[in-house]
Amino acid sequence: MIYKKSHTALLIISNTITIIPYLYFLSLSKEQSLSAALAFALFYTFRMTGVFFLQTLTALFAPSLLAASVLIGGAGALVGILSTWWSVALLPAAGLLGVSASWLPPADLMVRQKAKLTEQPLKNDWKEALFFLFVLLFALRLPDDLQGIGLFGSYLALFVLAAKSSQTFKNLPKRPLMQRNQLFNKQFLLYFFFFLLLFGLRAARLIKSNALFEWAITGFLFLFALLLITLTKRSRSWKQPLHLNVLTFIRGVIGNFLFLFGSVYVTGRFGAQALSTHVYLPYALGLFGAMFLGGKLARLLEKQLVPAYLLGLMVGVLLFSSDLLIPISLFVISFFNAGLNQWLTKQYLTAKPEAIEQRSLAKYATQSKGSLVHQFLLMTLLFVILRFEHQPLAFLFQLSGTTATNQTSRIQSFLEPAKWGSIAGLLCLLVGGLVVFRRNRKEK
Repeated sequence: MIYKKSHTALLIISNTITIIPYLYFLSLSKEQSLSAALAFALFYTFRMTGVFFLQTLTALFAPSLLAASVLIGGAGALVGILSTWWSVALLPAAGLLGVSASWLPPADLMVRQKAKLTEQPLKNDWKEALFFLFVLLFALRLPDDLQGIGLFGSYLALFVLAAKSSQTFKNLPKRPLMQRNQLFNKQFLLYFFFFLLLFGLRAARLIKSNALFEWAITGFLFLFALLLITLTKRSRSWKQPLHLNVLTFIRGVIGNFLFLFGSVYVTGRFGAQALSTHVYLPYALGLFGAMFLGGKLARLLEKQLVPAYLLGLMVGVLLFSSDLLIPISLFVISFFNAGLNQWLTKQYLTAKPEAIEQRSLAKYATQSKGSLVHQFLLMTLLFVILRFEHQPLAFLFQLSGTTATNQTSRIQSFLEPAKWGSIAGLLCLLVGGLVVFRRNRKEK
């Protein structure tokens, strides 16, 4: 048995490591310092692309990956504490936590599924889970000079508990995760290029560099066109059914729309002070709602569950058209997107134990692809609108920061076409996903 003690610490880490450090590093970017901007860019880029590097590995052992993720995350939290006195330490802390945020959730999912298949369920103490969650959220509300110590210290304690319960040191990889010849693997080089583009895009928005932003957008469009041209050829080698790939991709797109465009639009329309009430709170309520009601909804709808999720997402996207209904819209989107994720997880993991690693990675990688493609296409759309209206990129950079408060009619005028373009694109994608799912069900 992999776990002898509570799985609670890993449960909290895997469900918060992608969000809470993101909010913390984003808040640091208010300082407008180079180290704070690069720290956020590093965390976000490693978080979004780290899973792609795992796909280049020829052999993957779930407990070893989990052990590596826990140690990397613990090291990141420890270095993060040091960054309170030595600001340069913030950069390695962000990078290490970003890698852990990318690797730990799929690794934990693999281990949990294997434990379930071997009839050795893991123990979760929900009272402990709520306590740890409260501590992390409380750390985010501490004064600026204590926030870093509180947050990194809390995560360090969680990583220590996770290392103890998962027997981390017994499951450490016996050899390097990546061999030298894999550095020249086509898949690795492709996603390394994607890593550079995403880092360039994020860094450009934070340090307000027009040239870097334009290079990142141009590079992505070239890569995107290349991937579209080779899509038919690559689809023949897909190991997962088409409908699973499409729905997982859609989940990534929707998640990025909720967090990225939702944040950009709310900041531009209502100011940064409205992010908590209009974006973060509806997002959290939707997640918790799906967690507690997802099982009942699945039993009630059965075969109509996925169409109901997709239709619910369509309703949520349509509600976004009204500024007054944006909090409700994002709650609905968060609820049905989380429900869709629950269904997808079950579909990917109905497999033999030896296939769990690759199927889990396929789910997370496809989801990340959807998120990244939406992010670059959204930035491209905003870039085109600005150029069409002969406006400087400064408007976009202003919205990208959390300090934007001086709303102008010009900023709002370019957000409107971006909003309607996003709504139209998402509705088309959701309708396409519904068609693909129904076609797959008819073929069965």
